[in-house]
Amino acid sequence: MADDLTTLIQPHSADFGKRKDSKSRRQRILDMLFETGTASIEELSDLFSVSRMTIHRDAHLLAEQGLINKLHGSISLKNKIKAEKNVVYRQQRAADQKREIIKHAVSMIEPEQVIILDDSTTVAEMLPLLPALAPLTIITNAMGVVQALAPYPGLKLICLGGDYSPTRNAFFGLLCEQAAQSLRANTMFLSTSVVHNGVAFQNDPDVVKVKQALMQIADHSVLLVDSTKFKKGGLHRLASLSEFDDVLTDKELKPAIRQKLAEAAVPLHVCS
Repeated sequence: MADDLTTLIQPHSADFGKRKDSKSRRQRILDMLFETGTASIEELSDLFSVSRMTIHRDAHLLAEQGLINKLHGSISLKNKIKAEKNVVYRQQRAADQKREIIKHAVSMIEPEQVIILDDSTTVAEMLPLLPALAPLTIITNAMGVVQALAPYPGLKLICLGGDYSPTRNAFFGLLCEQAAQSLRANTMFLSTSVVHNGVAFQNDPDVVKVKQALMQIADHSVLLVDSTKFKKGGLHRLASLSEFDDVLTDKELKPAIRQKLAEAAVPLHVCS
């Protein structure tokens, strides 16, 4: 029997590696669906460099867990609450790494500056530390940022409107991008879904457009990206890491990746 006690205690190394890769891939598929809502089997096959049959098997397992709907040639997010718990679990595993990154990021802010905060969960962890740095002017497209910081009179909030996304609790679209063009900021703090081969990727093209528009109006752009995000699976190119003024990560980042980024002249800061 494949799943007997002996197999579970002493798995064959190759089989164990395959199971681990499959679990990681299914988590990344969920992460992607959490942002985009739907994805085609062919798109996922190309994205993860596996066969369509492999994606079908992943989709079957996710559907059995009640997380997705299997459609004709595509899949869609079914149970957002369950998916959120799955995503939250991944985020909690990186909590210690993020904590050091956040401390470093906040130390870069001075009172009276104008800063931009994107709608990422990583940047959201900066919010409790910002009132102590007032006065500040904060530009954002994220309702969560406004809701968290509105009670503090020393923080001036500028919220960019546009097309509201309930999934991300933030605004996107042409109106949001155009509103950004009339503003200027000292520093933008942002995160991204995936970093692969020295490039930051997002799974949603609308998110990419707003982040890029906001980067253009900032004198200084700071990418906050913990080591768990350095992986395959990016879909839409946001920017090369060398395009950021600072890239903050944690000490768990593999030495081989650090070396490659150093050779590419990426302004990497390992926070510890």
